[in-house]
Amino acid sequence: MNVNQILFTLISIFASTLASNLEHDGSVVIRLQHSLFFENSPIWTERGNITIQSLRLGQATVDQKALSIEEQKSLRDLAANNGFYQIRAIVTASDGSEKTFISTLKACMLAESELDDRLSVSIDYMGRVIGVTDVVASKSACEGAVVPLEKLKHFNTVVYVRHSETGPIPDTASYVQKLEREKEAKEKGETKDNRSFLAKYWMYIVPLLIFMAISSATNPEAQQAQ
Repeated sequence: MNVNQILFTLISIFASTLASNLEHDGSVVIRLQHSLFFENSPIWTERGNITIQSLRLGQATVDQKALSIEEQKSLRDLAANNGFYQIRAIVTASDGSEKTFISTLKACMLAESELDDRLSVSIDYMGRVIGVTDVVASKSACEGAVVPLEKLKHFNTVVYVRHSETGPIPDTASYVQKLEREKEAKEKGETKDNRSFLAKYWMYIVPLLIFMAISSATNPEAQQAQ
């Protein structure tokens, strides 16, 4: 097996492996916790669970409990004081491995949206979760907001599964064919060197010019005599 055949085999294996990884599917369970208090250190309480049955298709089931009166008041105060709402997502993959992601947004934006938020789950090409971000549909800025308690009871969450974009697979067949043509042309002596004289022999000309320059600099008397 020559070098070109080895190169073609290795690149083909890489391309087939990449393609199989792109087709990989799986499921994850996301345990959601949030902090409703304006503190330096967050105090986490349970918010609910999200099950993504198919990472490839983005099929998800959302199960979240209603906020208690105390939680509603805490969220209302957090929004009124222009504080930050934090969410912690504990992701459990189908193989049992766990990862934790924390996302932060302004509580007043969440309160003004009446708990209508979007959970973005980012997936790499291997089907692994690499990020969980909580955002709201409204993009308007706020500096504190007072929202009635009855509007802060139920979360209306939509889950989006975002797949990482992969780069193009190299055209290995064309590249290998080009190498084979160049090899055949060299063996038949058909390869022509169309470079200029300087381009062909610069490695000989440059040392000669340097030698002449050094010789002239070290023999100034010879130059004066001329």
